[in-house]
Amino acid sequence: MSVNSSKVNEAARFIHGPALSDALAQLAADDPARVYLRTRDRSQTVAELNGRVDAAVEMLRRHGIGSESRVALAADVGIDHVALIFALLRIGALWIPTNTQLKGEPLRHHLGDSGATMLIVQRSSILVEELPETVAMEGLELPDRTGPELVLISPQSLLPENIMPAGGDREDACLLMYTSGTTGPPKGALVSETMLRAAVLGALEVTEPHAGDVFYVWEPLFHIGGAQVVFVPLFCDISLALVPKFSASRFWRDIVDFDVTHIHYLGGVLQILLQLPPVPEERDNRVRVAWGAGATPEVRAACHSRYDFALHECYGMTEASSIVTVNRNDPDGGVGVPFPWVEIAIDSSARNSSHRDSSSRESGVDGPSSVPEDSPIAGEILVKGRVEGLLTAGYLGNPEATARARDGQLFRTGDFGRLDENGNLHFEGRGSDSIRVRGENVSAWQVESVFGLHPHVDRCAVIGVDAEVGEQEMMLIVTEGEGQELSPETLIEWGRGQLAKFQVPRYVKVVPEMPLTPSQRIAKHRLPKDLEGAFDTSLS
Repeated sequence: MSVNSSKVNEAARFIHGPALSDALAQLAADDPARVYLRTRDRSQTVAELNGRVDAAVEMLRRHGIGSESRVALAADVGIDHVALIFALLRIGALWIPTNTQLKGEPLRHHLGDSGATMLIVQRSSILVEELPETVAMEGLELPDRTGPELVLISPQSLLPENIMPAGGDREDACLLMYTSGTTGPPKGALVSETMLRAAVLGALEVTEPHAGDVFYVWEPLFHIGGAQVVFVPLFCDISLALVPKFSASRFWRDIVDFDVTHIHYLGGVLQILLQLPPVPEERDNRVRVAWGAGATPEVRAACHSRYDFALHECYGMTEASSIVTVNRNDPDGGVGVPFPWVEIAIDSSARNSSHRDSSSRESGVDGPSSVPEDSPIAGEILVKGRVEGLLTAGYLGNPEATARARDGQLFRTGDFGRLDENGNLHFEGRGSDSIRVRGENVSAWQVESVFGLHPHVDRCAVIGVDAEVGEQEMMLIVTEGEGQELSPETLIEWGRGQLAKFQVPRYVKVVPEMPLTPSQRIAKHRLPKDLEGAFDTSLS
């Protein structure tokens, strides 16, 4: 596929442009009255937001926060949260987005691993409710506060006695974004301003905004999908509609009330919406584009038959500046073609022998043997930037994980996929989510994509459990749709008609609810792995 050099040069100029906090100050001078964001209660112009950021900078500096500080920020989505993000960037501190629901060992891991020097958190959060009474908190007075009260806490007071935070070299990072931890302990990915600007450029390419558009922001700002959207109004005449969290019951009412034009989906959000009973608001609205990651072909088809908006699917990850491909409403286009400033290749040697191509050749990406773009062979997805600075320097304080992911100028995503003859990338599951069953590597994602469409299934996940013979067996864990009753035997029979024999799970367990991350992904590491109450399909 030919490379558009002018697009690459244009992307380089954007990505290596002014700091984001400087861009806000410049926009406040050029277009002060434009509305930057809205909540259910109020609006905020560019000038008002910039003034709030300046006030937050002064307040943070009074508390000793400077360019060497590492600040864990745990707050609901809102005006104060956005202002504090810009303030930390303006100061030059390391911004560490933090889940307000963290407590216990996960919280200690987050603070210790990051080497946080200060924690800013809502006084009303679960995180604070679980703290010992001996932990000292200091109120953080934001001028014209718009959200819950915030407090400052020393992270050292939350760690075990005589244990110092680990941390590591932040290099040129302005943001430390932790992986979702759906399959293992979270890792802190180092994100530079260059990468943040590239993430914004990717969002602009995927969404194709028009003047006057409104982006609905429900996603937590400790996820790169939400964090990047905060900066989109700096570069186009749009506004953000902020809500504290995702709510299925309020979703369509918000879409109409805010006059939303763009919906962002992550995890199972589209599946959740499809499970809702039809309401007039889901068509009587101004939404033009739903964009994000995780829409299988079956989900895309269901959305096209029910809703009026286009689906713009993309692929990427925090470590590669968030977004690297786009598919604008092509039902056969997978997760789309790479951006001109990104190069994608497939390393077929990462698959087991049943998936390898013995005649694989070198592609245009420097590095290990990989598959050229016209090959349908599946393997690990590799990313290389055609513009300097698109890939993370690594994981904070974790050289082993960094070495596994960074291969020279390449980033090894750990995900599996293939490139079709048109250059479209087709996602085939996460490498960490592959289960070895009787000599076959089975993608849990592919199996879940099938069972997730059963009309009586609300959510589903496939995990590996110990096998009596061989390496692993698969267990399908499901929750029932509202008012539905699932028969495991009937469910498996339904799946057998759509899956290869080796892809059919041996065990099925129905559970009352799934553990979820705030981005509505299933936290698989918290799922029960015992077979108590599981249906054994081999006995049916």
